[in-house]
Parts: sequence; structure tokens; C-alpha cells
Amino acid sequence: MDALEKTDSLERKDIAVTLLDKSPWNPNRMTQREFDLLVDNFQVTGFTDPLLVRPGKKGRYRIVGGHHRFDAAVYLGFKKVPCTIITDPAFDEEAEQFQMVRMNVIRGRMDPQKFFDLYSSVAGKYSDTILQEMFGFAEQAQFEALIKQTADSIQDPVLKEKFKEGAKEVKTIDGLAKLLNEIFTKYGDSLPYGFIVFDYGGQRSVWVETSAKTMKAFDVVGEICREQGRTIDDIVGYLVQTIAQGKAKELVAAAVKASKPVVLPKGLQTLPTKENLKALEAAA
Repeated sequence: MDALEKTDSLERKDIAVTLLDKSPWNPNRMTQREFDLLVDNFQVTGFTDPLLVRPGKKGRYRIVGGHHRFDAAVYLGFKKVPCTIITDPAFDEEAEQFQMVRMNVIRGRMDPQKFFDLYSSVAGKYSDTILQEMFGFAEQAQFEALIKQTADSIQDPVLKEKFKEGAKEVKTIDGLAKLLNEIFTKYGDSLPYGFIVFDYGGQRSVWVETSAKTMKAFDVVGEICREQGRTIDDIVGYLVQTIAQGKAKELVAAAVKASKPVVLPKGLQTLPTKENLKALEAAA
């Protein structure tokens, strides 16, 4: 089908949020302040830009574009959201992955770790030239935009400079993946690319920045839960509640001693997470 035929084949309708699934491959990310602005914009103009979805199993749909808009809608209590449904049978899971990267280059910021993981999952199937085109980086300007987005997403100033220096020699998407792999391998423990999100009913969420060591520790906790027939949710919840009840003072003291002190703004109303502090600093 050509562009006109594919456009005519699209289906548009409101879909219940309970029937929509977010893609684990989504490489875009948004700060808490950016999300707050998105929510505020919804309150000013309403839901103006439909989600892009494709049919899933058992009457469900997978989100291809608009993950943050979906989160904002859930946060605001939407029961249904406007969606554009891709009905082209050739648009499979692989096409979904490529499209998400393309859309994030057009609008959004690339999460370097998720992009590397996504690239690694398909790298063995296609040549680098084909991957450049499928991801949407056939033009030099588009590829340069990806390099800039990736650099912007690295918070650590030392790592950012190391990436920028290495990126000067990068000419292909394979070269970018190798550079990211080198950075993750050498500096993974200090590269801030992950979050643990605590969300309560879609009305309140806390984003806790995590390192590679923390994520590896979660894998270990997961193994313990599998052995004991428990969920990570309950175990972590119990530990946090125990700390809040003052029953783990020695553990808290050790954590305070092992962590770096930060300067907190006077009258801080939000939780002192790294993400919240960055948002406040950016807004100042």
C-alpha cells in the first residue's frame, strides 16, 4: 500500500484505557516537570493528539506512539482516549519497534540504554545500511539529531563528555551502538539511565533513579522471591514500611553514611528524589 492507501486504512476511535498496553521497548523518557507540563496542557486544551496503536491479542491494543500522553490521561482519570489504529497486517512487532525510535527522534528524547537494547534485538537480522533506513536515520541530519538526543540524556557531565568525544567518530547506527555498549560496560555503575517507579492508583507516582548495581540487586531479589513463592512488590513494600516505622535504624544509618549528601531547597514540598531536585533546579 502507498501512503494514501495506508492513511485510508487507519481506523480512528476512542478506546478504554484498560484495553491499552504500553510497549516495553519505548525508548523515550520524560522528566517529572515535563510530565507535569503535559498534564497541565491536557487541562488547558484536552486530549488533542490521538495515541497511535496496533491491534494486540484478545481485543487489546499496543501503544506505538503516545506513551506519556497515555500516562497523563490515566493520571487525570480518563476512561477512554482517542486512538488511531494501524490496521496494515504488515505492521508487526518489529515495525512497531522501528516506528517508536523514529517517532522519538521526531519528538522526544532517547533513552540510550533502551535504544541499545532495542538495537541489539534486531542487529543480527539486517545490515547496518538497512537498519539506518528502518530506524529513520538515512539522512545525516536525522542521525546527528539522535547523537544529540543521546548526549542530552546522559546526566553525568564526565560521561557526557566521553560520549561526545567518542561520537565524533561515529558514522553509522552500528557505531553508535558499539559506543553506547562501551560506555555501559566501562561506566555502567555510574550511568544514570534507569528508574524504579512507585505509582499509586495513577494519582501519585515517585520516580527513584537507579544504577546498574541497583537493577542487578533487583534481579537477585527476584530470584529470592521465586524461591520463596513471593512477589517483589510485597517484599519491597514490607522493607519500606519497616524503615518508615523506625524498625531498621541501623540499616538506615548505614545507608545515610554510604550515600552522598545533597543540598535541599528550603520548604521542599516534594519528595527529595534526584529527579524532583533536577526538575526544581531546571525550573529555578
